[in-house]
Amino acid sequence: MALQIGSTLREAGSQLVGRTGAILLVTYLVLLMGFQAAFNTLFAVLYARWGFEDVAATLPLTLDVPLSVAGVGVLLGMVLALYHSVVATRTFVAGARDSFPAGALTRNVPLALLNLAVGGLVYGAVVFLGTLLFVLPGIVAYVALLFLLPYVAVEDRNFVDALRSSYRLSRGHWVRLFALVFLLVATSSLLGGVAGLVGSLLLPRGVAQLVIVLVQTPVSLFVAAAIAVAFRQLRDEAAGESPVSPRNAETPSTPD
Repeated sequence: MALQIGSTLREAGSQLVGRTGAILLVTYLVLLMGFQAAFNTLFAVLYARWGFEDVAATLPLTLDVPLSVAGVGVLLGMVLALYHSVVATRTFVAGARDSFPAGALTRNVPLALLNLAVGGLVYGAVVFLGTLLFVLPGIVAYVALLFLLPYVAVEDRNFVDALRSSYRLSRGHWVRLFALVFLLVATSSLLGGVAGLVGSLLLPRGVAQLVIVLVQTPVSLFVAAAIAVAFRQLRDEAAGESPVSPRNAETPSTPD
């Protein structure tokens, strides 16, 4: 059975309206706002040191903290964002709407983060090199290696095995996966572009940036949920199992 794009999108949406989806949305929103403030502060301090005080003064959402604190905040935000993606992927693949799956918050977290950090660099490098080779190879690589995160987060694979497994799982489903990715990227870009345009024309810079974050949060999580559901569909099909529905999935609560 081929990847069902319609059901994938519907299930992804249903994941976000459950209890776990709401928790993930709120925590991701707080995380993005904190990261944006630390990021803006870092560059505001750097611009001021380089003699561009006027540029530094235009950056919104800045904090009155030293450069070192802002730098630590940026690094911490990146690590927490990676951790959030691990928890979200484990939750979405399990189809858990009412409670987080057992171990979703704590199982092999350091190893998963390390493999995702290194694997993400390798993934990005492969896509970049492929894009340089007349663009199409980069698109093929992006889709073929799309399931790096689910394999690392859900099945505790190392990044090399995860990339290989993603390639094998996507083989034979590339066209539909490309269509799914295209829809997700196009929708995300459209909503982000509209939010950015409206914000830049009608709102102060600080408020405009907050609006963009508010739009990015549910869109980013929806994309993550759609990829997780697609992974579940194809993995279960490859294993000869019936796909798990969020309505009847067992979602044991984790004590974490």
